[in-house]
Amino acid sequence: MTESGPSPRPSFPSRREFAVPRWRRERETILFALLCSSLAFAEAPAPGVDFLNGRFEFGSYGRLGVGSDLTGRLGRGVNVVSHGPRLIEEGYAELELRREDTFGPVKSRVVTTLAFFAPFFHFSGDLTQHLALRNLYAEGTIGDLSLWAGSRMYRGDDVYLLNFWPLDDLNTVGGGFRYRFGAHTTLQGHVGLQRLDIPSQSQAVVATNPLGFGAVSVARLDRPRLIESVKLLHELPVGAGGFKASLYGEGHQLSGGVSRNTQTGDETALPADWGLVVGGQLTGWLPDNRFLHFWVRQAIGLGVYDELTTPLTTANDKTTRGASSTRVAIAGGWDTAQLGVLVGAYVDLVRDAGISKVSAQKYDEGAVSVRGQWYATKYFGLAAEASYQRRVYSLVDPSTGALRSGGVTQLGVMPYFSPLGQGLFNRPQLRLVYALSLRDAGARSFYAVDDVASQRGVEHYVGVSVEWWFNATTYSPVQR
Repeated sequence: MTESGPSPRPSFPSRREFAVPRWRRERETILFALLCSSLAFAEAPAPGVDFLNGRFEFGSYGRLGVGSDLTGRLGRGVNVVSHGPRLIEEGYAELELRREDTFGPVKSRVVTTLAFFAPFFHFSGDLTQHLALRNLYAEGTIGDLSLWAGSRMYRGDDVYLLNFWPLDDLNTVGGGFRYRFGAHTTLQGHVGLQRLDIPSQSQAVVATNPLGFGAVSVARLDRPRLIESVKLLHELPVGAGGFKASLYGEGHQLSGGVSRNTQTGDETALPADWGLVVGGQLTGWLPDNRFLHFWVRQAIGLGVYDELTTPLTTANDKTTRGASSTRVAIAGGWDTAQLGVLVGAYVDLVRDAGISKVSAQKYDEGAVSVRGQWYATKYFGLAAEASYQRRVYSLVDPSTGALRSGGVTQLGVMPYFSPLGQGLFNRPQLRLVYALSLRDAGARSFYAVDDVASQRGVEHYVGVSVEWWFNATTYSPVQR
């Protein structure tokens, strides 16, 4: 038990303890004067420049879900293709902060987007989250011309049900432009660089310090991928709806280089490489989320591979010449007062550059998904989804003599709460999720024998999930 009473009088430092050297007082005085000067200038901008017309904007996209497989394990996705249905999906989020200003005839925008990738610390114990700075760019617009520079996600329309951008989906550091020819035609282009910290693109070796003792690190290999893109878009309004068509192309180049074996000192020449992507999109739309997209895309060489990946196999000359990808995709939606329907599908024929006809890097794949939504009330509804996905490898199954292939059928139901009311793309949406996934024998054979997925033909998932987006430049729910 403690004794109550007045608190002891605090002891204050003496004047001597407050004393500071004269040079520090003078330095702080100068800094204070500079600060006051900068504030004075900030309050009096140059003629014609009115920062009071500007504003800060915050936006976000995110999704997160957790569930059980009803056996005591965490529920997990069952996709065997590159772009499977998103009914069961890993968490991901973006936080966007941007500044919008108008200076007379000129508009400017500065965008920063921080992305968070799963697994989050709840399922890893790792407090160093997986972060990425997806956007960090500034854009200026005067009249019909816009220019930008920095890091930017450069995307077109997506297949929502498959979380998939089938034609234009880039994230590089560079710059670009957009020019409007009248009210309905736009030309845009960009040039950017991307370099991964992998042995085929980047290598540092230890060398003798030329200015003294010890060693220094030398960038022996430095091969960024150069990417150019161009897109021509034309819209044709018809009544309350309309059509749009676009032509799109990409160029990919990788310079030559020399890598060194750090153990033996042997050097290996890496030749220059290149690739192309060409494609187009047709879209028809009506008001109230009624639309249909159709894409076709052909890629060759280095263009087959996403800029954030690297090919696992190459031709004998160590290039990707001979690799190809032929892709067709569709997406559509139809919304009414009581019901809504979304569809999405794609087929991709992928071939690597290796000379072997029998390879896991040569395959055909595709997926189709259909989701219906019933708006029971303004804020509550029920969604039901059915999907099928399949991949066929250029590998022979010795037991049957046929090509190895596997497919997954998935059925799901999602009662949901939508605080913004009914609509195919109104978010946030809070969901209860049940999914029944049926793997055929071929799909089970894609997993290692120690993986429970190799033994289960039937997979259950019960969980909760949430998805939201608002006021973000990198994702727009408007489908047109």
